[in-house]
Amino acid sequence: MSYFRVHPSINFARVGNSEEYYIAPETAAGTIVDKRTGLFGGLPIKPGTNNTPIDEHDFRDSHGNVKRQAARFRIFAYDDEQTTYPSNDAGREINIGDNIGGKVIKDIIWQVHTANKKNNNFTITSIVDGKPQEEGIIAYQNENTPPVRNPKFGDDLNTAVRRQQLVVDPGPRALSVTSDSNTCLNFDKKTPDSFIKEGKIATAAPCYPKSFPDDFFYMFNPLGEISSLGEMRIEENTARLIVTGGFGKASGILGNKSDIDKKCCIPKLNGAIDNDDWFDDTSDGPVTATIVFDDGSFEEAVHGWFVCTDPSYAPQTRNVVSTWDDVYDTWIQHLALAPNIFDNGFNHDHLASFDGDVQPVFHGAFLQQWNTALPEKGIQGHKRMKEIKPSDTPSEKIPSFTSLLRKPSAPGTKDEPNNEDGTRKKMPLALGDAMKSFLSVTETQYFLLMQWYNNKFNATAPSLGEGEQLDKVVLENCLGGRYSPGIDLTFIVRDTHLYKTDWHGKTGPFRINMATLDYSKATQNEPFLQVGYIPLRDSKVEPGDLSKFMSQPWHTDYNSCATHTPDPNPTMPNPNGKGEAIADNTLYWSWPAQRPVTVYPKFLFKYDANTGQGKGVSLYSVRGDEGHGTKTFYPQQQGRFQCYFDFVENWHKVGFVIQGLQINDDSTKQNYGPDYFLEVASQFENKGDGVEVWPQASEPGYKAPDSCGPTQCDK
Repeated sequence: MSYFRVHPSINFARVGNSEEYYIAPETAAGTIVDKRTGLFGGLPIKPGTNNTPIDEHDFRDSHGNVKRQAARFRIFAYDDEQTTYPSNDAGREINIGDNIGGKVIKDIIWQVHTANKKNNNFTITSIVDGKPQEEGIIAYQNENTPPVRNPKFGDDLNTAVRRQQLVVDPGPRALSVTSDSNTCLNFDKKTPDSFIKEGKIATAAPCYPKSFPDDFFYMFNPLGEISSLGEMRIEENTARLIVTGGFGKASGILGNKSDIDKKCCIPKLNGAIDNDDWFDDTSDGPVTATIVFDDGSFEEAVHGWFVCTDPSYAPQTRNVVSTWDDVYDTWIQHLALAPNIFDNGFNHDHLASFDGDVQPVFHGAFLQQWNTALPEKGIQGHKRMKEIKPSDTPSEKIPSFTSLLRKPSAPGTKDEPNNEDGTRKKMPLALGDAMKSFLSVTETQYFLLMQWYNNKFNATAPSLGEGEQLDKVVLENCLGGRYSPGIDLTFIVRDTHLYKTDWHGKTGPFRINMATLDYSKATQNEPFLQVGYIPLRDSKVEPGDLSKFMSQPWHTDYNSCATHTPDPNPTMPNPNGKGEAIADNTLYWSWPAQRPVTVYPKFLFKYDANTGQGKGVSLYSVRGDEGHGTKTFYPQQQGRFQCYFDFVENWHKVGFVIQGLQINDDSTKQNYGPDYFLEVASQFENKGDGVEVWPQASEPGYKAPDSCGPTQCDK
């Protein structure tokens, strides 16, 4: 008997302040998807099409608002239970009317339950040796946890007050492909809850205990009330599901309804990650589906998961370490995904794939020149990485690969022999996480890259079924490596407890370890969702459990993470040539692929279509207009608003970096070619601070404001 799976296993929506949307990319950033033109993957898809990539005009609506990115889900049928990865059964997408094992599909019912649990969770930053530190998953070892967010509500996450008042929960929604093809269900206060029960849609209203911030508090809503986490709808003329997320809002608690003094009570917003009393409208939750047949029988599909997070401002720029790389490394080393690669150690007879394992890393390095102020020598070095081909002899292209590439190491192993975490002049040239100074590729990436360097590789990658390919691609387009806490997902992807580990058979790999939720037991007076997933525990995953480990609100972390000094900070030789070594005051990048630091705006770029040559001027991607506070004389604070709240009000002005093939010259109407990636659709009018090429050094003397929020008095 056939069985069914939702794909992608995890998919990403992104906030925007427009009602309109485009579809999440289904090609991988850093991969050339059209060899004729040189078009890179990673571009979102025009709605109403199967795979037509967006262009420069599709990031904003006619009013100039940022369109949201929608997550698209499909259902695939499989005949043979999975025994290997890639699967021994490639599967096939299904639709209404398909004949599966002698039965005809009469209907498909989709269900989504998305929530935001950020405030009823632990902090990301802990105090280690008297200073703030993002320990990542280390903070949960030995049954430990970090402190809770919003401690004034108590330190027990399981109390009814915390689970109700600090959680944004619209409840579940369900749609029938045949009956609700023109219906859009909102994840808001007004839309009745509905869920799948015994192959049909049931209604929980009025019993389900919905919760939104304004239900419990007087709220400061500078971007409007958080009253919805998005919508779900059936894609026209298909059986696919489209799920959109929130609108990029952030709101602060003014106080308790019984004793509020509204005059000067707006909570502070002066932390990069953990800001008590603030909410945003990001979210996540399970996507389930039931296939109904013409004989009245039905089958449940293996679930997927929806995540709504920050916008992707450079969708074609690949991270050198992507979320996929971290997930894949976890499954390779700990969940027996591919014993031919790793079985109690890496198999040095395994042949790496140039297309699948090597070129994505090189392309990631090459593309980041468009998001960072590299010197000319660095730009030329990154370009040479792109030119490496499978026919090249590795040792001739890179004479000493080990002197270039930083060897990975576990956090807390700095004193072990051959540890390279504090080595400053190795690649990747970006900051690390979880008490590691610098970014390194994963252990699996390092092994595969060294196999290539030792001439143990094939040119092409193993073939994946279409569903499996979707699972991989969406994670390749997300940030990995530096989860402090990150943008899309975070350090929890390295925890095997997050997943259904018994993947052989019908389940397949990369599935979230979903909690079973019985909505028929929901009562109006008791919050429905529990504490849910805690890292390194055998706790199941509920709606809101993936996004709750991210920054609260997301705006502060995005604004902050331009450049920083390393933390921990390795020493460097004294420039005077004598005396003790000094701390490294060089500034390094946090997330240059997901969070562009510097960009080349289209309006400052001159391109000659006849020669294919162009030249532009680099500006900071975040460059607030006069009066909004991005100007500073301190290099360590450039490229960001000096006050976090200013970014909350202006996040929607940030532009997008896109390949020249998708950009047209306003006068000639010819595109800018494949070789340039330019910023378009920025609404910042000011050019901001001057951009210096790397390396830049921090300067002493800067002191951040004690408070970064407005008060009700001066609004």
